[in-house]
Amino acid sequence: MKLLIVNGDDFGASPECNAGIVRCHREGILTSASLMVAEPGCDEAVQLAQQYPRMDVGLHLVFCQGKSVLPAAELGGLVDSHQDFNRNPVKAGLRYFFDRRLRQKIVDECRAQIERHLKLIGYLNHIDGHLNVHVHPTIIEILTELAAEYRVPYLRLPRERVTTTLRLSANHAARKLMEAAIFRALSLRARHLMAKRGIKSADWLFGLHQSGHFSRSYLHGLLPRLPHDSVTELYFHPADQRADGPANPAAQREVELLTDPQTRGLIGRCGIRLTSYAELASAAGTAARELCVSS
Repeated sequence: MKLLIVNGDDFGASPECNAGIVRCHREGILTSASLMVAEPGCDEAVQLAQQYPRMDVGLHLVFCQGKSVLPAAELGGLVDSHQDFNRNPVKAGLRYFFDRRLRQKIVDECRAQIERHLKLIGYLNHIDGHLNVHVHPTIIEILTELAAEYRVPYLRLPRERVTTTLRLSANHAARKLMEAAIFRALSLRARHLMAKRGIKSADWLFGLHQSGHFSRSYLHGLLPRLPHDSVTELYFHPADQRADGPANPAAQREVELLTDPQTRGLIGRCGIRLTSYAELASAAGTAARELCVSS
């Protein structure tokens, strides 16, 4: 059996993102979402999560291109006076790595985002990061410690089979190869830290290199190629256009792909079973209890 988690990132970023994610869950194949807990659409996202309890909601950790939970006065230059993180991921990443004075502030903000999520949603089975910032060398050290403390069982490892992606879509090859090299190195270190604390990830992941460029041919070519006897996470950034909101053609296309009946039919023909981190965590807990009883 091939197990597949279909995740929608940026839940809570805007009404358009919220509408797209919920529609993909209600009418399509999306099984989980990742919540940005300090963005303008967060309150609406929480209400929607309550309406659709089968959609597993994890935390989309933000340290770039977003807002902090803690006030600026408590973060000592980590954000500006409006609680906005730096919008440039390279500049932000260099600061987090070289300015050791920021480390405790990162700890405090990371903890605040986890606790805000738990307060709003009530559970936390998986964490990933906006722009995959969670595998930054400084942040991943902090995050793995906090994930173990709060008993979060899964983190995302952004390592993708770039050869598979290039075989299906050769566009932007140089960018994809550069991303693959960077995130493979970051994921190797993250995986080591996670293993020390008993934190798991999906076996495989797709969505990193094709983000913003999903097509029907790519998705329908990828599904039959998913590895057997493994768990794959496939993540998207769907958004549904509102009458009063701006159109995002790439995000709208993802909604159409994820709600396409032919996509669901292909999943069935490929022997894929849709799942979520919540379901995996529950199954692992049941297995552990049965092991304790038998021993």
